Formats: sequence, C-alpha cells, structure tokens
Amino acid sequence: MVTLAYGSAAAAAPERFVPGTYRQIDTVTKKPLEVGSQIVIIAGKGGRLGFSVNAVRQTDANQGFAAGVLPAVLPATWTRNSPAGNCRLIFEGIAHGLKVTQDAGFGDCGFGYGVTASGTYLLVAEKPPKT
Repeated sequence: MVTLAYGSAAAAAPERFVPGTYRQIDTVTKKPLEVGSQIVIIAGKGGRLGFSVNAVRQTDANQGFAAGVLPAVLPATWTRNSPAGNCRLIFEGIAHGLKVTQDAGFGDCGFGYGVTASGTYLLVAEKPPKT
C-alpha cells in the first residue's frame, strides 16, 4: 500500500500518492463540494500511478476530463500537448489529500469554458456497494 508521508521538511521520506478517490473541498468549510471536481488514482505497474480528473465548474454544467500516468512521489507534474488542448497539472501533497494547480498559461486542458482542475482535494472513503 502506498501512503502519504507527512512531517517537517527535514523528514527523509518523500510524500507519496495514496490510491483512491479525492473530492474537491470548500477551502473555508473543509467539506466536499456538492458539485465539485473529483480525482481517482489507481496503482499501476513499475511504481507509477494512473489518474483521472473530472473537473466541474460549480456554477453550471461545464466540465472536462483528463487522464494519465504519474510517478508515485509528490510533487508530480503531468503534461499533455494535444490539439484538443495543452494541459499541465501540478499535484502536491497535503494532509489527507492533494492540492492540484492547473497551469493556465500552458493551456486550458480542453476543458469546458471556465473549468479548471485547480483546487484542494481530500481522500474520501468510498461506500461499499449494496448487496
């Protein structure tokens, strides 16, 4: 299992992704947004991780999607050059989650108008399926 390492800058262990589902939070209330972006991270081969971002603009139905592969160590940067929209996302570790910054100067990721993946995301417990 991959874990996030937290502590002072003097800590020897680098921060690592935790596979799971992350939901965007309101930075004031610290609670998941009812309409917000979501990131899913899955364990991959060779110490790398697969990810998907479903970015949602809170004021309307505009949204966008990106997926790729990341190293397991944070901070991590993912870049895509595409006719559909260049994209650069920077992933940083925070307590129990991630901070994602979309480099708007690099491109809009091909997301809908006004949509950004930037935000603070917390790892959420997934409800087991009903049997």
